[in-house]
Amino acid sequence: MERYCLGLCIIGTVTVGLWYTEYYVQRYSLTINSMACMAEERIDNINTRNTSVQSTATYQGNIFTTRNISSHTALILDEQNEKLFLYEKLLQREHKFNRRNIETLREGIHQELGSNITNLLFVTQENSPIGSTLPFVYEKGLWKVSSTFYKSLPKKATFDRLTRCSVVGNSGSLLHSNCGKHIDEADFVYRCNAAPLKPFAADAGTKSNLTSFNPSIFEKRYKGIAKQSSLKKFVSDMQQYHGYLWGACFSGRSTLDLCMKAISGYNIKENVFVLAHPYHYKSFHDYWIRRGKKKLPSTGFYYTSDALSRCNETHLYGFWPFPKAFDDISSYNVSYHYFEKLENAWKEPHGMNIEFSILVQLHLLGVVKIHNGKCE
Repeated sequence: MERYCLGLCIIGTVTVGLWYTEYYVQRYSLTINSMACMAEERIDNINTRNTSVQSTATYQGNIFTTRNISSHTALILDEQNEKLFLYEKLLQREHKFNRRNIETLREGIHQELGSNITNLLFVTQENSPIGSTLPFVYEKGLWKVSSTFYKSLPKKATFDRLTRCSVVGNSGSLLHSNCGKHIDEADFVYRCNAAPLKPFAADAGTKSNLTSFNPSIFEKRYKGIAKQSSLKKFVSDMQQYHGYLWGACFSGRSTLDLCMKAISGYNIKENVFVLAHPYHYKSFHDYWIRRGKKKLPSTGFYYTSDALSRCNETHLYGFWPFPKAFDDISSYNVSYHYFEKLENAWKEPHGMNIEFSILVQLHLLGVVKIHNGKCE
């Protein structure tokens, strides 16, 4: 019972702190910088406590369950698991979108990055006229827009203000979630890494408006599209998506050349292959660097940032970034991607645990909604 009460005290203390934060934000301003710091301090300062349980207990993984007290009482023996357990409890709180916080954050983004930032999601004739230059993200140098390159671009990338958006991450937490219908109810759906649709429709949905395509996929799935047969397979596979296929092509010259080769043979009507605007990506990357997040943003975190600049409601699915999760008090493993098995995937370069701590804060402030676990 002592452990149970202690756990409640921890959750209660964190919750009270977040209520105070929400009050402060509503009254003054939404400061993402302070929210990121609070998330790290609040979660990372949780220490494992030594508690003796005199009753009969059973061992499951690295948690003990004490059945003669309550089936919902757990002694968690690992600090990392305790953090995950508390994350899940925080996300189970009743959620309500806070319109004032959403608008305050959006206004801050537009003031800092410019009101035109929403029109720079990908390269167009409107935002990249002939003779203009585009920077590479990870290499020095500029790409000059020629008349030939200009003709390959869509005319513009203007989106109306969107009511409800779904951002679909890649976490294996989506499996068996039955969230597909909820995802597809959104006006606009962001998807990452060209994940297959039909095999995972029940859990991840099938609607797509903007689907990211990392050029590394050319090598992993299509042998660098070196042969015509590989290019043909790529184009055929991409027919399952609608809206825009968004390629992160300005990472370097060789990557851009590969994308332009793909575009030359891209003759389908289901979607348009577009080039991610390097200024848009760099702007949001720098935005978070100024708030203490040094590592490159994951596609899901980057898409969430974009959604916050244009969507009235932002719903996140498949964002659990840890290899383990809890079902009540039992732990289970979570794959890095729900649609493929990757080796050494958890050694990722994005710092997604830090991203998640920021997103949890935004969730508790009513700015986004993280859907974790099964959808009702």
